[in-house]
Amino acid sequence: MNILQSDSIEKIGIRWGLITFILLSVFFLLMKLIGFVNILELRFLNAFIMFFGCYMAIKTAKNNLKQFKYFKGLAVGGLNGLVASLIFILFGFLYVSFIDPDFRHEIKLNEPLGLYFDIYVALFQIFMEGVGSGFLFSFIIMQWMKKPRTLSEEQ
Repeated sequence: MNILQSDSIEKIGIRWGLITFILLSVFFLLMKLIGFVNILELRFLNAFIMFFGCYMAIKTAKNNLKQFKYFKGLAVGGLNGLVASLIFILFGFLYVSFIDPDFRHEIKLNEPLGLYFDIYVALFQIFMEGVGSGFLFSFIIMQWMKKPRTLSEEQ
């Protein structure tokens, strides 16, 4: 049995996690390119990207899994958030370490708590934010996508 078969929670979650990571990275690079990377309020738009990734992962699972249930939807959406966040913090570490080391100094100078900035704490915060929002969005989305319970099931 292949754990990454085309109709498995793992494959769907990983695939949409990669797509979500790509969207988050493109958004970050675009904000850096146009000079808006220091506007913290624009980080709110990351939530829309994560919501989209969770929604599409859950929708794909609902359409492709034979036995789609509530917890499978939560799992695939949560896995999407986990994968996207893990790869995004790796990208962030590589970015501030090798691609643009001066960005670390920009953060220290421009952010309110920049004096206390530590790359590992920042990456951990981004990771927790991504995983937390992935699970929260999965919970919200599953309220719409779950199969309605009938009266006969409750008895």
